[in-house]
Amino acid sequence: MHDLMLNTLQLLKCKNLHQAILSCLLLNSTISYAQTPTTTAIPETLNKTQYQLLFKDDFDGTGTPSPADWLLRKNHKLGGSSVPGNVLQKDGILSVLFTQDSTASGDEKFKGGGIVSAHNFGYGYYEAKVKLYGGKPELSGFHQSFWSMGLTGTNEAEGAGIRQPLVEQDNFPQENRVLEIDGFEMDSRGHKLAQNYHIYTPVHTSEQPNPKEVDKDVSKWIIVGYEWLPDRINFYCDHKFIGTKWLKGKWQVYAPQNVWLTALPIATDWSGPLLAPPIGAAMQADYFKFYAKNMVGVNRIGNADFEHRVLGGDPSYPVAWIVARTKGNDTSAVKVITDSTSAKNGNRFLQFQSDKEFKATAMQVLQYIPNGKYVLTAWVKSRGTKKQAEITVISGTTKKTIKVPAYKNWTKVSLNHVSVQNTKAIIKITTTAGANQKLQVDGVTFSEM
Repeated sequence: MHDLMLNTLQLLKCKNLHQAILSCLLLNSTISYAQTPTTTAIPETLNKTQYQLLFKDDFDGTGTPSPADWLLRKNHKLGGSSVPGNVLQKDGILSVLFTQDSTASGDEKFKGGGIVSAHNFGYGYYEAKVKLYGGKPELSGFHQSFWSMGLTGTNEAEGAGIRQPLVEQDNFPQENRVLEIDGFEMDSRGHKLAQNYHIYTPVHTSEQPNPKEVDKDVSKWIIVGYEWLPDRINFYCDHKFIGTKWLKGKWQVYAPQNVWLTALPIATDWSGPLLAPPIGAAMQADYFKFYAKNMVGVNRIGNADFEHRVLGGDPSYPVAWIVARTKGNDTSAVKVITDSTSAKNGNRFLQFQSDKEFKATAMQVLQYIPNGKYVLTAWVKSRGTKKQAEITVISGTTKKTIKVPAYKNWTKVSLNHVSVQNTKAIIKITTTAGANQKLQVDGVTFSEM
């Protein structure tokens, strides 16, 4: 029954803040970047000499967290609501308050909240240090979580509104929900932190690691972490290894995702009733940190073969890719085509085409990846004489471009020795063409040399 409760919860996406943190010795600024490997107090099973701290937030400011780094969750769900006013930071602690408004009714009566990263993070080690509300049946009603999942426009509770300005400015994909990693979830009437893994393409399904949960004293600060690798996810609590979810077959999907620290008031048969919280009830977080390491040959591109689909949405939209809306780009000219006889890899490929002259761009913004030398490759095919067709990588002050001529058959193009600076790279595929001219792309890779 407990499994059913957890899976149902995942299906309904009522996540909440569980802030588990990697105890660390690094830097005093709120946001830090490490350009060289740094020894830290990460779990002993991880190689401390390989991992680099690429992002951290110690929540040292006052008021709400930095809008450049965090979005505030806003939704109604399962008997409660998430509101921006219930999220604040003070004295180096982020608090997500659990409050009751006795003058309100329905979902407006009980309020929580949470933060969602304004950046996408991929392979690496994630850690948060949290102090949770609950541990007793009489404290029922507050679901707290620390997790990764991409934002989507198909579900208001999971980001349809909060990320739209970023989408309109070509800073975020319209659809990016590919998977979910639950570093932990906990309902406040208990004291067990549960781990889980979900995929959202082509359908939604989930599977927990073994063991699937850990029993903790939630009156104390807890450090929760998970290591996301191409073939597995390792879960940790207080720097002790819990278990592994292996990523094979259908489970092996990939795109960098958002990080969530959330706490949602809920009332269900499996979570217990919503009970009036005492004054000051909150989920607290001391910090969030993200570490990454060099992985030669590992592709950093999300949905590289265009096989991932939008769950419940437009199947022609390229999940995890930004389809440019600004600077005269035509979004209607960029579509994923499903045709196994024409695709280079799998069943689908990206196509640029319109019945009129057009300009179109599809791109990915890869953030918090290790600096170094990378190689970009892609399979391309085209029809007609285009004014322009090119693939570009931009990182820091460096820009490298390869022109794509007309290729009747699938042809592999590449950019070698691309220098990644400031842990960020932008990959852009752009074409300007006449009516009914085509550019087709498949199998895009960006990996360390």
